Amino acid sequence: MDPLIILALLAMGCFGGFAAGLLGVGGGMILVPFMTMILTARGVPDELVVHMAIATSLGTIMFTSLSSVRAHHKHGAVVWRIVKLLAPGILIGSTVGPWIGKQMNTATLSVFFGVFVAFSATQMLVNKKPAAARDLPKAPGMFAAG
Repeated sequence: MDPLIILALLAMGCFGGFAAGLLGVGGGMILVPFMTMILTARGVPDELVVHMAIATSLGTIMFTSLSSVRAHHKHGAVVWRIVKLLAPGILIGSTVGPWIGKQMNTATLSVFFGVFVAFSATQMLVNKKPAAARDLPKAPGMFAAG
């Protein structure tokens, strides 16, 4: 593998991880645009580049999520009763989501990603948070949230 691409990916990972931690956002929001630029520079066809960037981001999220759950579990901070309610929706969503993404062309997927990032940024700027005292939804709502 080209040492320059390794250096670019390492720099992207360090910057993305730092910025995501600093801003409190998911790393994918930062990594996907950079990954898109790197893949484009490497000659990946336009019709695949955004799909590959998002898929790579989701692949890394799997490992960071497992690490996070493990660390939180060690501190007794995981409510497994809630996880059991969310898990079926997560499993179905993680199966259906990639299928839907595969059906989209690059431009549509790029717009969808951009709208998601813009919505998330707006939520951060407005600093609107749900009331802490509200109850969790019942099982169907937890399934949908998953």
